[in-house]
Amino acid sequence: MRLESYLNENWVFPDDKTLKADFSEYKKKEDTKWRSRVDSIGARFPLFKDFNDFKQSLKNAKVVHLRAGTDSQISNRSHTSSIESLKSLVNSYHRPRDVDRIVQGIESGAKMPMPIVLKGSRGLWIMAGNTRLDTAFILGNQPKVLMVDVTDQQYVN
Repeated sequence: MRLESYLNENWVFPDDKTLKADFSEYKKKEDTKWRSRVDSIGARFPLFKDFNDFKQSLKNAKVVHLRAGTDSQISNRSHTSSIESLKSLVNSYHRPRDVDRIVQGIESGAKMPMPIVLKGSRGLWIMAGNTRLDTAFILGNQPKVLMVDVTDQQYVN
């Protein structure tokens, strides 16, 4: 592991464009996928009342340097072991990711949006940034993530 890669502090809070894209992706899958996912991790449903609630939840999230042991406990993570296998995986996505751009960004110290991990009472789930996490771990970079508490207590209106 390269020391300079390990110490790379390029992980930042997502900008508004990234937040809107991540929230839009959540809303598209809210009823079809997230309804069952929340049960498996012990999370509330809906996860977020609206975009403002989503953004505020991320602002209140704990910033965590993600270690491999915790990463292995996150549901729906791909955990690819090479850039080639990661590229193969993301080429099958509806919206393929540019792995080369992520590699270049991590290696050059460019600002990267922190991935979003949801923490329920019974487990963790990746919400956004799976490709960034795989890339970081493959390159020996310890990423920072936003750990969002979405435990199964219900909203109080």
